[in-house]
Amino acid sequence: MSEPQQSAQHETAGIHVRGVVLGAAAIALGIGLAALASYFLWKRWSVQAEAVPSAASPELQSAPQQERARYFAEKQHLLTSWGWIDKQRGIARIPVDEAMRIMASTTREQK
Repeated sequence: MSEPQQSAQHETAGIHVRGVVLGAAAIALGIGLAALASYFLWKRWSVQAEAVPSAASPELQSAPQQERARYFAEKQHLLTSWGWIDKQRGIARIPVDEAMRIMASTTREQK
């Protein structure tokens, strides 16, 4: 048996110029609309960003060691000294060592 011969048929029509032009125009229009929308959004957001107050920038120190040493000295003084926190209500501050000694002695007495 022999196979039937198929004749090779080629496309006789050329490129549809109208379709290519319409496709290119649609792409160009889409790009233009996206650029226009981006421009208006950028303008709107930049105006809103200017209305927001900015926080003050931190002041940088050339030698913060002195201030840090003062801070720790003040905290150490608070830990090791006696003083009133609220005299009217009878709230006082006592040294940490003294507070630990008092707590230890009351714990022993309770046993």
